[in-house]
Amino acid sequence: MSKYFKRFNSIDADYLRADRHIHSTFSDGEMTILQVAREAEKRNLRQIAIVDHVREGSAYFDKYCEDIMNVCQQVGVEILIGFEAKIKNFQGDVDASEDVAKRAQIRVASVHRFPLGRRLYEAGMFDKKICQEIELELSIAALRNGSFDVLGHPGGMSLRAYGEFPLEFFEEIILECKNADIAFELNSSYCFAVLKDLRRLLKKHDVLVSLGSDAHSVKDIDGFMAMQKIMAGDE
Repeated sequence: MSKYFKRFNSIDADYLRADRHIHSTFSDGEMTILQVAREAEKRNLRQIAIVDHVREGSAYFDKYCEDIMNVCQQVGVEILIGFEAKIKNFQGDVDASEDVAKRAQIRVASVHRFPLGRRLYEAGMFDKKICQEIELELSIAALRNGSFDVLGHPGGMSLRAYGEFPLEFFEEIILECKNADIAFELNSSYCFAVLKDLRRLLKKHDVLVSLGSDAHSVKDIDGFMAMQKIMAGDE
């Protein structure tokens, strides 16, 4: 279990002042690491995690770590070194090298495109129910493999393609997160529509929770601030 996460029923105001899913120009974000950190300071965040996308063959991680450590000396917000990698097969393997996985402070694994045969497919290419079932199976396989800290945007591909992911599937994933001591991510880019239902399930099972914006730009961090208010009960 990572030291950075609390169980849902232990979340307090201080815990809400963290955003553990932000992307920079090292992958597909629009902000440099320094710009991310400066924006986080403006928004009174105490801790952020930069979790740029990696693959097994990614070669940027040395420079990435160096830049994050240098920026840490210039700002008052704590910056954690992390990555987001796709769940690459139905055995639950994550597309990151062992070296990168060892060096990262926060490892996020997410369902992105669906791996079938030798190809990757977009979620919207499948019937809604099939899409949801594939996303569930990939998520469960990865959680049972257990080689990461956070399940990124659970149900997110189905929510983005069809606006729905069954609550019973969410609950199954939450239970697997609890068994594996892996944090369930409340991601403001994906889960606003189902946040009230998720809050009920997370409270019931009291699982580890990570809060993240999936920010690629300044406006995405704004979305996270809105979720902070909802999580604090200011609806």
